[in-house]
Amino acid sequence: MKRSSSGTTTRRGPIDELDVDLLATLEERQDRLYAILSTTTRYRNILSGEIKQLRAGSAPGMIRPLVAQWDHLRREIKRLAQEL
Repeated sequence: MKRSSSGTTTRRGPIDELDVDLLATLEERQDRLYAILSTTTRYRNILSGEIKQLRAGSAPGMIRPLVAQWDHLRREIKRLAQEL
């Protein structure tokens, strides 16, 4: 592959009103995505711990209620995703 050097550069000027609105929208989306990622990571870590307990020989009857107590995290992830 050859790189072409056209010599043109894009210079950014001051942010106008439309760019400020776009920036605000993108920052809001970023915050929502971070919330989803954070909650999903927390839920994944909890499930990982429960899987380790099952592999270590814990009774499934004991693990199911423990996993069910974290259903609110699944609902929160779903809500956050729908708001996107």
